[in-house]
Amino acid sequence: MKLLAFLLIPALLPAQVAKFRVRESAGLRRFNIPVRTSIRTDVSPLALHENGKPIPAQFTPRGDGTVEIDFNASHAPWEVREYRVERGSGPAVMSSISVAQANGVFAVRSGLQYDVPENLLGLLRQVSTGKISYLRPGSQGLALNYKDDVEFRAGGTGHWNVPIKATVTKRGPLVAAIRFESMEGLRGDRSVKSVVEMEFPRSKSWVEVRWTVDDPNRWVTAMMADLNLLMEGGPTVVDFGANNTVYLGLRQGQRAALSASMPVALDLPRWFVHLGSDIYASGKQARAEGWAHIMDPQRSTAVAVDGFGRESNDRIEVAADGRLVIRRDIIRGNERYMRFWIHFVSSPVQIGAATSPQAILNPLRVEWE
Repeated sequence: MKLLAFLLIPALLPAQVAKFRVRESAGLRRFNIPVRTSIRTDVSPLALHENGKPIPAQFTPRGDGTVEIDFNASHAPWEVREYRVERGSGPAVMSSISVAQANGVFAVRSGLQYDVPENLLGLLRQVSTGKISYLRPGSQGLALNYKDDVEFRAGGTGHWNVPIKATVTKRGPLVAAIRFESMEGLRGDRSVKSVVEMEFPRSKSWVEVRWTVDDPNRWVTAMMADLNLLMEGGPTVVDFGANNTVYLGLRQGQRAALSASMPVALDLPRWFVHLGSDIYASGKQARAEGWAHIMDPQRSTAVAVDGFGRESNDRIEVAADGRLVIRRDIIRGNERYMRFWIHFVSSPVQIGAATSPQAILNPLRVEWE
């Protein structure tokens, strides 16, 4: 009997490659939230199991021996679920994602329609549902601030006219992604390496932007993203995510900003909301969450900035005409890195958005065994 049990064990064990768990740690209900993690393996094909059941997942080799795993998860507050990566094929997934390149544009179709300039100038040329557009022409896109306070637009031909390298790194079925690599010219013959990764999940109507600048000489003092949002049909309403909600209605010519600086003393405010040059609100007790909704009667755009005011001086500025500027002023010795999300939904945002900025800024936590 013992011998028979011993012989059956190998047949009962799964072809397991790795195990991890996913934890909801912010006390928020999650619906179909994108989760990204990676493993080092040469096994192929791979399948993902959640609490013992196979689920749709996307496996993307990164070329360095690692495989990136993308999947969606729906967790109750504080819930923990177990996951296994196994040899074999998972459930078939019908892809509605496509990435096409023509006429200087990557056309990403992932629920929404995103037009991304292949030279990255402007960051996004247009975002639409087919019926509603979210951007006006002429966005500045990404820019670097040099130490003498001169701005240099990122993208284009790059330093010494070396063209930017743009690569589609993911084509679905769950996530599309584009990676941009460039040498950005600064003052004189100085340059820095820039890497921008943009991800478009099928389950959500947002683009995640991760921007890293390799700047060992500390020439760059700030990183900026500048977009022209389309606002029509009434006053522009702005909802800032400080440690509580701050609403403003912007009339023509007005602008407002949420800013947070690394605190130098406990009795100083940790964040400010300015209306023009005047202080509209401030807070000492808690850090700013670092997000904003910009709304008109048809459309709402949410922006969320990772690590807002934690190790840098950060600012989200909105004008009545829809101009949105995200600025990160870097404390000299820190990494030149900025990660943010832009989420495009319909108004009112309470109905149009199935995911809050708080959920975006507190992703589900992956814990490997």
